[in-house]
Parts: sequence; structure tokens; C-alpha cells
Amino acid sequence: MQKYERYDKKIIISGNIIEVYEYEKEVASGFKISEGRIGRSGKAEGEEIQKNRELVLQRAKRDLRRIINSNVDLYDELPKFFTMTFKEDMTCLKQANYEFKKFRQRLEDNIGIHLKYSAVPEIQKERFKKYGQAVWHYHVIFYNLPYIKQSKLMEIWGNGGVNIKKIDKVDNVGAYMCKYMTKDNKDLVGQKCYFGSRGLYKPIVIKDKKLVESVRNSLQANKMVYQNIFENEFNKTLYSQYNMIREQSEEKVV
Repeated sequence: MQKYERYDKKIIISGNIIEVYEYEKEVASGFKISEGRIGRSGKAEGEEIQKNRELVLQRAKRDLRRIINSNVDLYDELPKFFTMTFKEDMTCLKQANYEFKKFRQRLEDNIGIHLKYSAVPEIQKERFKKYGQAVWHYHVIFYNLPYIKQSKLMEIWGNGGVNIKKIDKVDNVGAYMCKYMTKDNKDLVGQKCYFGSRGLYKPIVIKDKKLVESVRNSLQANKMVYQNIFENEFNKTLYSQYNMIREQSEEKVV
């Protein structure tokens, strides 16, 4: 018989971002949720299908945000944010993912290290509006990639353009990256809406009552960047988010 853990407070630590959940009623954990796959093509219809897809996308954004924030400050190299496009319209996501895989392998061979990264495939909005079908490109954050010239990156990519953007003044890199997760998720049915390298660090989840209170009491009010109350038919939740390096950044993304 499966045993569920019960608690009324929970803390999740993802690098410098700390999330505090305080529940009006006790909740139970132990249920399995699919990781990052958009929707199912089962017997649900119409509004129910769309609602399920939006729920899965919301969970995927949350999970990716936490993964990125848990890894972004762990390596000697500064994280690097790329947007990678195809010179020829790429409408097949499986083929696009294959091309990205080959690029990553060529890049690792070139620099001689195993890369740590998170990647998000996104539909090009202008192309979608024009052609009415998905045309894919990628947003990628590399956590441990050393400096390499853009011209060399484009040569290794070999499929089109590589745009590099600084993210050193973004205080919640995970939330910044999640902005690019496509809302046109019917094209991601059965596919992952994000993926990454193996061995990435995961967020720390704390449910032990004494430890939760210890961490919660150590948090400073001026580090809070967001707070809200969420309520449904089952429970009421006070959610608070803290950024432990808040004062060092200029661009705020929650």
C-alpha cells in the first residue's frame, strides 16, 4: 500500500530562489506527474484537452525554472544564452531535435568537455502567422561552456544563425528562459517542451516541519520578490518567493 507524506508547509530551494508554500489544509505528496510532455491524445475533448495542455505547460515551466536556477551559478564559466535558428524553415520537431543533438556532439568534440545545458524549442511566431504551421528554433542556456567565437559557433551549428545574449543582469534566469516556452502547444503533443543534459542538479524540496520553520524564519522580508494567495475547491495556499541576490540585479523577472 502506497504511503503518502502529509504536510502543511513546503520550501523549495532552486539556487538563489526560495519558494515557500503555506497550506490552509494539510496536503499529501507521492503522486507521480509526467515530466515536461505536452498533453495526451486520449478521449478528452475540446476544452478539456486544452485545459490539460495548459496545466502540463504550467508545470513544465515551473520545473524548468527550478532546474535552471539550481544550475546557473554552479560552474566557473558564466552561463551563456543562445537563440539558434534554421536557415531553411524547420517544420519537423523530431528532425530539429536531431540537428540540435548533432550540434551538441560536435561542440563537445571541439571543446573537449561534457556540456551542461537546458534547451527549449519554440515556434517562430511570424512564420506561424504567415504559413499556419510550426517553424522551430531553439533557446538554449549552457551552464559550463567556455568562451568561443560566434563565428565558430555558427560554423559548428551549420544550420543557420546563432545569437548570443547576455543574461548577467537577470536575477531569475529560470523565469527568463521560461518566457520562450511556446503557448501553441498542440504542436508539442507527445513531445517534450524542454530538455537538457544528464546530471543537472535538482531543486531541494523541504517538508520536514522543523527544518521548514528554520529556513522560513531565516528569510529576510526585503528579499521577497513575489507573494500571492491561490485558492481552489480543495485548499488555500499562501505562496511567497524570495531572491537571495535581489539587490545585485537590475532586471527583475518573477
